[in-house]
Amino acid sequence: MTYKFISIFLATLFSIFIVTSCDDLDNYSTNPTHTLTFSQDTLRLDTILTETGSSTRILKVYNRNSEALLISSIYLADADRSGFRMNVDGIRGNQHSNIEIRERDSLFIFLEATLPSTDNDLPVFIKDSIVFITNGVTQDVKLLAYGQDFISFRGKTITQDTIINSQRPIMIYDSLCIEANARLTLEAGVRLYFHNNADLRVRGQLIANGTLESPVQFRGDRTDNMFYYLPYDRLPGQWGGIRFYESSIDNVLNYVDIHGGQYGVRCDSTGIERVKLTLTNSIVHQVAGDALQMTDCKAFIGNSQLSNAGYYCVNLIGGDYEFVHCTLANYFSWNVKRGAALMFRNEQNGITHPLHYAGFRNCLIAGSASDELFGSRSADEEIPFNYYFSYCVINSIEEENEKILNVLWEKDDNFVLMDSRTQEYIFALLPESKAINWGLRQDAMSFPTDLRGNSRLSDDAPDAGCYEWIATGEE
Repeated sequence: MTYKFISIFLATLFSIFIVTSCDDLDNYSTNPTHTLTFSQDTLRLDTILTETGSSTRILKVYNRNSEALLISSIYLADADRSGFRMNVDGIRGNQHSNIEIRERDSLFIFLEATLPSTDNDLPVFIKDSIVFITNGVTQDVKLLAYGQDFISFRGKTITQDTIINSQRPIMIYDSLCIEANARLTLEAGVRLYFHNNADLRVRGQLIANGTLESPVQFRGDRTDNMFYYLPYDRLPGQWGGIRFYESSIDNVLNYVDIHGGQYGVRCDSTGIERVKLTLTNSIVHQVAGDALQMTDCKAFIGNSQLSNAGYYCVNLIGGDYEFVHCTLANYFSWNVKRGAALMFRNEQNGITHPLHYAGFRNCLIAGSASDELFGSRSADEEIPFNYYFSYCVINSIEEENEKILNVLWEKDDNFVLMDSRTQEYIFALLPESKAINWGLRQDAMSFPTDLRGNSRLSDDAPDAGCYEWIATGEE
């Protein structure tokens, strides 16, 4: 008898709960002042490569009122032409009707876009909006993006002399190869966007003719953000890197920007009879491995920034090298830093590599560690191990010998911007930097202007590194 009574009581209570709940669902506010609020009134998707799906962005819709609302309609105003698409609380579609949102509750809208090609070299502005109608009141959230047309190279091999001067980005899938006896020339403003793990493999010759205003760019293909403050383009490991194989010589890279790779530039052994690489007025930045690795070859590096490498900014294994007015700065902070700003050696894994010469003139060698300079010498003193530092500022332990002239051994982190949260780094000098006026004028004559085009010869002495500090009168 008792069990029967309890069962009847629970069934009655459940029925009352169901009826009450159903009544609550139908009890929507009709007050036109009860409207929606949004996590943002404008959603920007930055630059999207056309005909390539964007990442997903989230818009949160709030009902901050004390009564439930019934949204009569949610739709994209121009989805057919804009290329935007949406998902409302897990339901796909660009138009939705009678969407309930309880009092003081919220719902999620997920936005993506595949923007149409516009056959334009420059980015094209594309807009749309999400329209909400509630209690007869219309509200909207604007959607903004730039669509960039591009050229696609998929597993492309350069087999004859080729010049590229495209103003559209070139998407590289499955790597780009330059065969032996072929030359690829990249004119000013060319942008190569590499897909994940794709790289540039040079067995022939690569010439990049960038300018101060229009450098040649090598970067990953992701144009979206990991977080709202952190674009993927600022992260390492987004693509492979540039590798010059044994058969490749006489490569010239002037005003290039290489960043975001698994490594930066790798030069295989060719001996020191011919110049393998001339790298000038350039930046190699934010890579997971070495920014510049060279083995048993000859190279000249001038007026360039080599920075933020998971291993070494510069890793020299044997060979013959000259660095003039370069900034080697290793403040890599994306994960564990395993190297330093500079490493040079004449032996690796038990194999000797004669270091005929590694010269650094008017250079700045800095980083987050207490020592950013490492040299490793073979036990066999007959193997050449020749280096030279002149008028440099170096974050390392002081050393004195005939191969070192006027070097300031000091940790100097006085750079304009080093933000590990946003991964933004600007290695121009602050007025407190000890590198100011430290260089030798004679060695600055080959690079009278710095990496930004500022004169090195208009004050008392050139600054060490690739950036000249310019007084503004406000210091």
